[in-house]
Amino acid sequence: METRDKIILSAVELFEKKGYHTTTIQEISENAGVSKGAVFHYFPNKTEILFVIHERFIDVLLVKANHVLQKADLNAAQKLQQLIIDLVQLIADFKPYVVVFFQEYKYIGEDKMAIIKAKREHCEKIFQSVVEAGVADGEFRKDLEVDIIVKAIFGMCDWTHQWMNPAGKLKPGEIGLIFWEILMGGVNLFK
Repeated sequence: METRDKIILSAVELFEKKGYHTTTIQEISENAGVSKGAVFHYFPNKTEILFVIHERFIDVLLVKANHVLQKADLNAAQKLQQLIIDLVQLIADFKPYVVVFFQEYKYIGEDKMAIIKAKREHCEKIFQSVVEAGVADGEFRKDLEVDIIVKAIFGMCDWTHQWMNPAGKLKPGEIGLIFWEILMGGVNLFK
């Protein structure tokens, strides 16, 4: 494993356990098995590590979402299904990263938070474009606010980090499918 990745994993573990504010660079370096100088070689400060933790998750999500968006063989309902399943699966795969972000985002500076916000908005726009396409094609109801639908999707999915057990009865993809079915019961033109 690359030194930078060791540092990030160490920070995720410590931030999740102890919190961002009480974790020191020294503890991150010791937990990663690298020198304090190595940490500063890759990251100018602890805030940058926190930023990269969230960026890892959101960047993977954006790649997957853009890939789904480009699939010409899927209709809007199928794309939305895949987007929701992918989102829930990624939250499970990156659970410590997601937990750390939601617990500690307040420590990210305004400049870095603006970058994160822009990426999150881009991701929401992908979901929004799929819902809008479904409305335009007559797959989804026209009387619902698209932005509220998208916020509801993210609200349902984002909160799974609090209760979802990836080794539990339902796999993350199955939970995502249930979310999609709940949503389709509300937005589907043909009830």
